[in-house]
Amino acid sequence: MGGHPWQGCLRFKKPSSSSNHPKQPHYDNDNDNDNGTNYHYFMQITDFHIDLNYKEGTSVKTACHRYAELQQQKQQDPLFKTTRKHNPAGRFGAPFEKCDTPLELAQQTLNWVARNWKDKVDFVIWTGDNSRHDWDRKESRKRNHILTLNRLVTDMMSDTFDNGIPIIPCLGNNDIYPHNRIVGHDDILPFFVNLWQDYIPSNERNTFLQGGYFTKDIGKNLRIISLNTMYFIKKNKAVQSCNINKEGPARDHMDWFDTTLKQAEKDKKRVFIIGHVPPSPRDYRTSCFRQYLNITSNHNNIIAGHFFGHLNMDHFLLYDSQHSTNEIVSTSGTMATTKKKKKLIQQMKEEEEEDGHVDFHISRNIERYVDWLRDMYASIEVPKDTQKTPPGEEDDQNLVAIHVSPSILPVYYPTVRIYRYTDSLQGPTLLGYDQYYANITRWEQDHLLEKPLEYELEYSTESDYDLKDLSAPSLFKFAKYMIEGESDTMWNAYTRNMFVRTQNETFPIDDDDDEDDNY
Repeated sequence: MGGHPWQGCLRFKKPSSSSNHPKQPHYDNDNDNDNGTNYHYFMQITDFHIDLNYKEGTSVKTACHRYAELQQQKQQDPLFKTTRKHNPAGRFGAPFEKCDTPLELAQQTLNWVARNWKDKVDFVIWTGDNSRHDWDRKESRKRNHILTLNRLVTDMMSDTFDNGIPIIPCLGNNDIYPHNRIVGHDDILPFFVNLWQDYIPSNERNTFLQGGYFTKDIGKNLRIISLNTMYFIKKNKAVQSCNINKEGPARDHMDWFDTTLKQAEKDKKRVFIIGHVPPSPRDYRTSCFRQYLNITSNHNNIIAGHFFGHLNMDHFLLYDSQHSTNEIVSTSGTMATTKKKKKLIQQMKEEEEEDGHVDFHISRNIERYVDWLRDMYASIEVPKDTQKTPPGEEDDQNLVAIHVSPSILPVYYPTVRIYRYTDSLQGPTLLGYDQYYANITRWEQDHLLEKPLEYELEYSTESDYDLKDLSAPSLFKFAKYMIEGESDTMWNAYTRNMFVRTQNETFPIDDDDDEDDNY
């Protein structure tokens, strides 16, 4: 790779020839590495989207609720045509279809977690969206359905982690009714404060009743801030902006966020931030996105990680806090000034706003999103002396790195993520994670019904990406290596993992360009 400016920043290795055969889980019972460093672990689990109406063998055109609707349509209308082959709903789900998670997949996932990780993790972050989507107009969900599903998943989580492991939840946009819509002191919050009474500290419950957010301390050095991102998203028309001159729950939440980070600094705590919808100019109001970047970049010295879900795709977002929102969206060297790039951004915005339901189309928009992500990585400017500064001494004050975990919902394949960190008197340092997934298509074909579902190690950030840690400077160097290197090998591996290896499989592509989603 010759004189490429990022050579030597990270010791990248080409993916091994066995990269298509996932490795088995590895865990050191002594929690020590070769250098005697004590490793700790925590789990992120997100986007269950359980659907109690899911039925194996049903038509995916009915959200996997009813049988043979396509055949009925053909019989009733001889001219009925479809450009797509739709496989029936599988036992564990229907990847790439508009179907939610069968209860059996959720339960078997938690059974696997209990067998393999229950006694190894220090805590669990649980980043929202337990309820099914409203994809089936003939079986529209109601408020009581959403509450029932949240109660069910909470019971399942409590049963799985019955050994006292702390669980830190947050609200998802499909955990409330109507979805995306929540106001200050919302009447759904007393339900959750009661449901999560084992998870929300008693001294934080009044705060949660005000806006659905809270903090929880883990050990002596770590404080977790659980945000209610519903106040920040464009689709919540019930609240106003995060601007200083605008009163309301969104502004109140940002004020609380800033004050809470300042208090954590006084208390000498390191902070993990969790939420459902990740910060981006695509989903957040402009004022809320700017405020999030301003507040977090001002406290980068104590923030050890940002953890979100919602998008189902496995990736990270990287922002330079000095950029304006418009620059982050559309600046990517000379490419971003072209009509093509401007049209791409406009198309994404139009699809988001079609009827208030659109969030992310599982097949139609992924190419556009990947283009946007690559352009975003390209647009980030080099922090001061990043290429010359020794490891561990980088100036990361202008960078905000957001981890977005893929879902239990088998939009691609279901996943669970295990983070690895070290703890010291200065607080935790995020080292990396292992991403696990279950190839449910292959499992259904190759295994007997009575055999429990097993997850496999898809990749590790340490061995597959050669990342020494998950700091913003390390991710910045990794991003630049992927998109500015002489080879696309690492970028291709990254995007393969982004869609949980489903690019290795053959799935039908949705040609119905008028359908909408509400992730």
